[in-house]
Amino acid sequence: MNTSLNTTLRNSNLEKAAGTEFDLLVIGGGITGAGIALDAASRGLSVFLCEKGDFASGTSSRSTKLIHGGLRYLNQFELGLVRESGREREVLFRLAPNRVIPEKMLLPIREGGSFSKLAASIGLWLYDRLAGVAKKERKKMLSVDETLQEEPLLKKEKLRGGGLYYEYRTDDARLVMDVLKTAVSYNAQCYNYLEFTEPLFTQGKICGGKLKEKFTGKEYSIQAKVVVNAGGPWVDKIRNLEIEKTGAKQLRHTKGVHIVVPHSTFPIRHAVYFDVGDGRMVFVVPREATTYIGTTDTDYQSAFEEPVVKKEDVQYLLYAVQNNFTCGLSEKDIISTWAGIRPLIQQPGKSPSEVSRKDEIFISEKGLISIAGGKLTGYRKMAERITDLVLKNLQQKENRNWVSCKTNQIILVGNSFPQNISSLSSELIWL
Repeated sequence: MNTSLNTTLRNSNLEKAAGTEFDLLVIGGGITGAGIALDAASRGLSVFLCEKGDFASGTSSRSTKLIHGGLRYLNQFELGLVRESGREREVLFRLAPNRVIPEKMLLPIREGGSFSKLAASIGLWLYDRLAGVAKKERKKMLSVDETLQEEPLLKKEKLRGGGLYYEYRTDDARLVMDVLKTAVSYNAQCYNYLEFTEPLFTQGKICGGKLKEKFTGKEYSIQAKVVVNAGGPWVDKIRNLEIEKTGAKQLRHTKGVHIVVPHSTFPIRHAVYFDVGDGRMVFVVPREATTYIGTTDTDYQSAFEEPVVKKEDVQYLLYAVQNNFTCGLSEKDIISTWAGIRPLIQQPGKSPSEVSRKDEIFISEKGLISIAGGKLTGYRKMAERITDLVLKNLQQKENRNWVSCKTNQIILVGNSFPQNISSLSSELIWL
């Protein structure tokens, strides 16, 4: 790769973009922003996306790496969220079979746990129906012996059986890249290391933003008819730039930590979703030569760029495993960790685990559209809702024709780049 040539091309393209008015400026290069860029570009809108770091470098590369329906949301009676998430699993499997892979998930049922055997059976039955699960992937209830046959490392004490069902594993960061590359194939311009620093206004309404290129320090003014803030944990920070730093806050940030051990040290057969004992549930997932365990769910107030994994986070996850499995895991077995920040919607009086994972849209008086909350699984529907709103806005201004969402039919670019890929950062090397 000729880095000098690509850098020159990138700078030239940015100069051209600064002299163009786009239909849509998207702030944020995680899964939400990527999904919006693809949806809008595939409906014929001119789209410019900026990301201040690397694509997917925030929450979108630090998830549990599952496309899942959210079984625990049944306990919170969020049936709509379960239905949408479950059905999106099937859509994403069809659109990205190389990234979204079916995998058996075991739910052990213990005395005093979150689910009794009857509740688990009813819950998994409802889960399958809400999610529209294919017959071959529907739940199977297991006896104690059958549960132990599926997962011999489970402790037998207080075990009352299990439920076997399907979820889907993914590579979250590469899924983001696939969505971005597909958006670029529809002529979206997507740049990383380009930070939104200041909104632009005309007649009191937002009409674009000033963007600063990290490597050169050069600033570019990008004009757009509509601006969408999909900054993940940084959504409030971007909102405060637009509303003159009044400190308005809509998000509650929580930290999720995962730890990784060699699979030879913790050789589970299936992914397992199990009770911790404090009302929370944790995943253990086998992945190639490793097993990873997560996630925690605690309030977080520090810097978002590199959330720290603390000793108490590690101890919490080790304790959860030691209470449920016959393995002697300790801190010395951990080979790596990761932590991500969830941008959840404020719900006073609720614990971090009780806060809804539903997305929410905020529209400021000056026209900035912000979206926060949501789950990796639901990114496509979040993008559809935002793009519908953008088109409604453009219709009012320009009498545009309404174009329906078609991303449920767009197969994502997989292992090869589309031809029109020049607007992606020259820093990107696909391995």
